[in-house]
Amino acid sequence: VHALMGENGAGKSTLMKCLFGVYKMDAGEVIYKGEPVHIANPFDALQKGIAMVHQELQPIPERSIAENIYCGRYPRKMGGIMVDHDKMYKDTKALLDGLGLDFDPKAKLGTLSVSQMQLVEIAKALLEESKLLILDEPTNHLDITHQIMLMELVKTLDVTVISAIHDLNIAAAYCDRIYICLLYTSD
Repeated sequence: VHALMGENGAGKSTLMKCLFGVYKMDAGEVIYKGEPVHIANPFDALQKGIAMVHQELQPIPERSIAENIYCGRYPRKMGGIMVDHDKMYKDTKALLDGLGLDFDPKAKLGTLSVSQMQLVEIAKALLEESKLLILDEPTNHLDITHQIMLMELVKTLDVTVISAIHDLNIAAAYCDRIYICLLYTSD
């Protein structure tokens, strides 16, 4: 688990969005799995095993937890014309159980707290068996209890995690390395 720390405007979120293909880099290179790699867009990043949980959650509160996790990539049946709801709920339950999250996959996402929605977003990112998980300020809107809960979960994941974190105590307790982003101006 790697923490990115720095002032607002230092480039933490920009760096993360470059790693996920949201922004195009104008200099430098990304080395992933020991090789230089070009990440064309978020779909390309997902195909390479890179997932991101954005700072601004995009929940669909009136849909179920499972529908939120599978949004845009629903399992299909009957030649691809029907959503396989049974498989979606079963697989979501297995995913949540594997993360130690006791949520009903059929429950509306809007019934969860913001911190629980953040955990669902992490589950969604792990659905594709990602090897690199980028978390853009995941603890930003959480109280200290939920920050600790989230970081304890992150520490158990079998993936590399890059996370922007503001709280030095949280970063020191849960991250293996801390990197400081410095804002550079020519003034």
